[in-house]
Amino acid sequence: MLNVMRWVSFAAVILAATLVGGEELFIPMVGQKQGQDGTWWSTEVWFVNTASTTGGYAVVFLPSGQANVEGLQAEPPLDDLPPGTTVYRNDLVPQGATGVLRVLNTDGVLVFARIFSAAGRGSFGQGIPALSRGAAIRPGEVGYLVGLRRTPQYRTNLVAFNPSPEPGSVRVRLVLARGEVAGEEAFRLAGGGYLQLDDVLHAFGIARGEHVRAEVSGTVPLLALASVIDTRSGAPTLVPCQR
Repeated sequence: MLNVMRWVSFAAVILAATLVGGEELFIPMVGQKQGQDGTWWSTEVWFVNTASTTGGYAVVFLPSGQANVEGLQAEPPLDDLPPGTTVYRNDLVPQGATGVLRVLNTDGVLVFARIFSAAGRGSFGQGIPALSRGAAIRPGEVGYLVGLRRTPQYRTNLVAFNPSPEPGSVRVRLVLARGEVAGEEAFRLAGGGYLQLDDVLHAFGIARGEHVRAEVSGTVPLLALASVIDTRSGAPTLVPCQR
């Protein structure tokens, strides 16, 4: 466990990720798929060129449930983005799929995503930050996902992504409010692999729990997030990883 934990706010995570220019960014937790209770999850992404010259971006979709080494190493041509302009895309995730978007961008191009369900009279969803490799939990570190719940009103999903081409494992430990370990399990992750654990507290044998934290570590770099879903409204709340 780390001797010093650096608590990073959601806003700081987004700022650190989106201000990194000319690098690759990763947007986990994207989908275009049927969900529970009649929801249909869609993904929309904005690309903003804050530079005074023409920039560019390219996107590679990395599907869940498989290795994505080729996708991590791909160098697709960039689409032009004129200075000061914003491009909106809602066609980046294939129908019926979940996974991660890998974004290649030039200096000054900012990226932000939203996953949402347009059910009934309106829509509900959550913003998803575009994360750099520097935001990853490194081997030997522990990341913390705080405020997880499972009650008749709430459930929690947890995701982990391996941004390296090397295979490895992720270990998830669930800890109750008083410090008791409720469960711990290791999962294999292929190079570029994406793991999504739906209703993770129930999967670990917690029938009902509040104020639970997940401690995430691995043998490879990891980007981890969680989402606490209100089962009555369907609305999710993003839980960023803290270190």
